[in-house]
Amino acid sequence: MNKRGLRKQAPFSCPKVFLTFPMSFILYDDIGVVQMKISEIIARADGLKPNKYTATTKLGWINHVDGMVWDEVYKHTGFIDVPRQAGIAAFTLPEGVNFEHVTNVYINGNDIYKISHRDFETTGYYRGTDGKLNIYPVPTEDDVSPKLRIAYRLPFTLHTADTEDVFMQSPYDKAYDDYLSAMVDKYNQEMDGYNNNIGFYNNDIKEYADWYNDHKQEE
Repeated sequence: MNKRGLRKQAPFSCPKVFLTFPMSFILYDDIGVVQMKISEIIARADGLKPNKYTATTKLGWINHVDGMVWDEVYKHTGFIDVPRQAGIAAFTLPEGVNFEHVTNVYINGNDIYKISHRDFETTGYYRGTDGKLNIYPVPTEDDVSPKLRIAYRLPFTLHTADTEDVFMQSPYDKAYDDYLSAMVDKYNQEMDGYNNNIGFYNNDIKEYADWYNDHKQEE
């Protein structure tokens, strides 16, 4: 995995931010991890399954794979501690973070629940009409120190150039071959080939997820 930066975070009132990043070179002390460039993956896939599709299209397919890996395997989390203010229920999320990225909200260290407009008998949080995160009930006094913590999945940043590294290293990078082959079959309307290759891909991802969860450093 390559180092991937985050966009500048939107300002809060004196927020405290805790972020974790995926960096493959810290996964191991004793195993060399070799990354591959997107251009190398595309060239290899073209050699295995010649096709008419452009490198730009294949970059998009690789983004599908790495976006899924980012969201479903890495699950890197950011935290923001926010001081509440009396009469204010809505909070702007960091730039690039949507309400759907929010995984947990805590008040005074207690996990509160996601609620709907029909659930306003209990403490919780919900998506406002403007997309902001809202808490209920509305605070009645200012926090002396931040008492509201928002946890969210760090959003995936798309690869934009074929000089970037893919996330999965050998031997798990075979998942890219199988996914690109499946997409070629799909758009060539060769559904038997698609079904076979997408099955291989799903197995590849499971193998990588098992390996990653066994070897990642505890956050």
